Amino acid sequence: MRKIAKAWVGPLLSLGLLFLLGSIGYRATEGWEWSDCLWMVLITITTIGFGEIEPLSDPGRIVTLLIIVGGIVVVQLTLQRLASLSDSGYFRKMRELRFQRLLRAMNNHVIICGYGRIGKEIADQLQSKNIKLLILEKDPLVKKKAEEKGFQVLLADATLDQSLFSAGIDKCRSIVVTLPTDADNLYVVLSARALNQTCKTIARAETEEASKKLTLAGANIVVSPYVAAGKTMANASL
Repeated sequence: MRKIAKAWVGPLLSLGLLFLLGSIGYRATEGWEWSDCLWMVLITITTIGFGEIEPLSDPGRIVTLLIIVGGIVVVQLTLQRLASLSDSGYFRKMRELRFQRLLRAMNNHVIICGYGRIGKEIADQLQSKNIKLLILEKDPLVKKKAEEKGFQVLLADATLDQSLFSAGIDKCRSIVVTLPTDADNLYVVLSARALNQTCKTIARAETEEASKKLTLAGANIVVSPYVAAGKTMANASL
């Protein structure tokens, strides 16, 4: 936070110094009240176009000219500072900082590991019910697509304990594991069960053997898309 705030110290000090010197100049040349002096400096710097508070003397006009020149310099320096901050990734760091604060504040939410076809459908269903959720996705392009739909996405590998910690595994209500391979899903279920035994775990399985292993690993519910689709189609045919 200190590093982020430090970036604005220069422009703010320059602007404050300009206000101070300009007000002192008007006070000395025109004898106005401090509030009038500050107001005159403000409308001069911002070029709002309001008229003078009172007719200016020649020394007052010189002060106004110096304030205009100083304002141009301060604005130019501020614009250059903004450009340099953008090039250095300052605003990206700000967004990351806000996201980290959001992660720390999240609780009783649902974690979705993987934003594939199944993860996308689950996220849409939960979003329609206004349930807080966080998506763990390691593909930057997929992450961008999820964010475009308004989801909070953490770019991380769900198979890593640190990623689950960052996602708030200790404070979540449930975790849905929909990674592409059974091995990854099994690994995440084992990690999630070790990190939070009270968290409800729902996992996807491609095969019957994987379904049994996921259940043994501690998954509360194991769903096979192919079995579920087969049952639905069989019921529809009858």
